[in-house]
This record gives sequence, C-alpha cells and structure tokens, in this order.
Amino acid sequence: MFAQSPSETPLARTMTSTKTLSAIALMLLLSVGLFAQQEDSEKIKVLRAHYETAQTFERAGNWGKAAEEWTALLMLAPEDARAWTNLGVALNRQDKTAEALAAWDRAIKIDPKLSGAHFNIGLIFVKEGKFAEAVMPLRRALALESTNDGARRALALALIGSERFREASREIAQLLIHSPRDPGLLEMAAQNFLRQGRFDEATIVLRRHLDIDPTSSKLWSQYGDALDGSARTPEATIAYEKAVELDPESTLFRYGLGYLYWKLYRYEEAERELTEVLRRDPQNASAAFTLGDLYLTKGLASRSQPLLEKAAAAFPKEFDTRFALGRALVLQGDVTRGVVELRAAVLLNDSIADGHYQLGRALMRAGEKEEAKRELEKARELQQQRRSAEAERFLKKLPY
Repeated sequence: MFAQSPSETPLARTMTSTKTLSAIALMLLLSVGLFAQQEDSEKIKVLRAHYETAQTFERAGNWGKAAEEWTALLMLAPEDARAWTNLGVALNRQDKTAEALAAWDRAIKIDPKLSGAHFNIGLIFVKEGKFAEAVMPLRRALALESTNDGARRALALALIGSERFREASREIAQLLIHSPRDPGLLEMAAQNFLRQGRFDEATIVLRRHLDIDPTSSKLWSQYGDALDGSARTPEATIAYEKAVELDPESTLFRYGLGYLYWKLYRYEEAERELTEVLRRDPQNASAAFTLGDLYLTKGLASRSQPLLEKAAAAFPKEFDTRFALGRALVLQGDVTRGVVELRAAVLLNDSIADGHYQLGRALMRAGEKEEAKRELEKARELQQQRRSAEAERFLKKLPY
C-alpha cells in the first residue's frame, strides 16, 4: 500500500494555484509601472523640447514664437512656475504688459519664493513711474535673492521716485560697496543727495564721478550746484566755468555761470554771460530776470524794465518777478503800474518785509496815505519779528 503523494492533496493544489495568481499579478503590476514610466518619459521629452525651442526663439529675439512655445508647455504642465515667468518675459517683450503681469502673478501663486517674478513686476512698475507700487515686489525679490544688484538698483530708483530718499541712500550705499566706480550709481547717489539738500555729500560723490569722467559738462554743472548749495559759491563758479568751457553752446550752463557771477556781485562778468544767453535765446525768462535785476541794482531802471516785463509775463506767480518790476516802474515815475505790481507781489508772499516797505513808499507817492501807513507798519512788524528770531537763534548758540 502506497502513501498518497503530498503534491496531489487538495491543500497542495490550492497553494499552487495561489502562487500562480500572485506571479500573474506581479507581472501585471510590473507591466503597468513600466507603461507609466514610458508615459512620463515621453512627457518629459515633450516638455524638454518645448523648453529648448522656446529658448531658441528667445535667443533669436522672436518673442511671439517663444510665447507660443511657453503656452504650449503650460498646457501640459500648468503648475510650472518658471515657465509662467518665462512666458511673462516673452509677453512683456511684445509690449503686452497686462498679460505679462498676469503671468508673473500666476508664477508667484504657484511658487512664492521665485524671486524673478517679483523682480519683473517691480521693474515694470518702475518703468511705468509707479514707484510706490514697485517697492514691495522689489523688496520681496531682494529678500529671496539678496545678491540681485539689478533688483536693488531698481528698488533705489523706486524709493527715490517715492521721495523716500534716506531708504534709497541705504540701498545705493550697498551697491557702491561692490561697484564704487559705477557711473550710473554715482549719478543716482548724487541726485539722491541733492534732492535731500545734502549738498556736502553730493559734492563728494560728484567729485568721485568727475575723477572718472572729467570731460562731462553736465557733471561739472551738477558739481557746481552742489558746491553752491554747500555755500561754496566761488568754487561753484569755477565748476560752471569748466562746464561752459566744455560746452560753450549750452545756454543752460552759461546762464548758471552768469547767475553765480551775479550772486558774487561780479556784475560785469554776469552781464556778459547773461547777455550772451539772451542773444542766443531771447525768450529765456530766467536770464531776463537776472539781468534785469542786475540793472535795477545798478540803478538802471529803464534798462531793467523790458527785461523784467518779460520775466513777469513768464512767471506771473513769482514774488521776485512782480516785486522787481514794480520797483523798476516806480523808479521811472510810473507809480500807478508800480503799485499794481507791488500789490501783486505782496499778495503772493506777505511775509517779506521789503515787499510791504516798497509798496508803502509807492502808495505814499500815489497819495494813498492810509494804506501806505498800514503797509509800512507791517514792514516794521516783520523786521522786528526777524530780528527777534535771529537774536533767539544767536542766544541758543552761546555756550553756558
């Protein structure tokens, strides 16, 4: 009697069947996985092809075709933040600003840490003069990429445009650490200091810039403005002389030089330069006023009047032009018109004692004694207030 073989038992048959099913299932899983890998591999190839084609179009400057490629790529990979950023660049190059901004906004929503999109948005706002709006995206770009000098430079411009000059100074200082001889940065720093009235610092920066480019007439004139603002007017005159030497055709520089001569009571030289400005540019109201005031100071009212008429017509809301014209008219005996001009000057600025004094004297000559007394009294009050204020400032400076 033979024992039954174990392989022939029901349990054995069941175990064999289970092993077979497991093997089949494993084969199916492997085949599905392999198919998925093949699909992924194909998709990656297609995406890579779009990337490479788009970049080829970009290098060729064909931004329309580049945008088409980025759009096709995003149909397959809508969550690709870098592709959205690149699409924005391609659209912006076609002056499709609104669409570009929308693309960059989409990139930021997908990946808020993508500094390029923040930078691009800020740069667009700077170019459009929307300086206050540009500050935040540019700060975000720098927070993500502190070495992005382009973003820092754009931020400095945005801060200057927003009149946040001290913040701009800090950004410019950081840029100058790495690029101390960058002409663009030195120009930006100088303008920023000038707009703050920080003339001493502006002179330092402009002097450094002139060491790099001593042939720029514009730089010499800016240097002259900074020196004059620092109460260094004789040196400012030398700077403007250099500007005129480099660009003798510029009426702007020649007027600046004439004005500085006038300020220093160098009247003959001032007259020479201002006359030349008016010969080249007869409608130059600033030169007309300065030369007219010069003649008025020298007692040549008849020569000053036509020049001051021109200045007052060009600048009717300026105290100085109306006041000087009023004085010239009164000195020539045209008291009626002189009073009109002096009244207009006082209405424009009633805090200047000499305005009330000259009006009071003119009114006295015109027989308007009551009004004249009021104006002369107002002049005395303003003079007294000024003396009191000066005395107080003097006492504060005394050591105790």
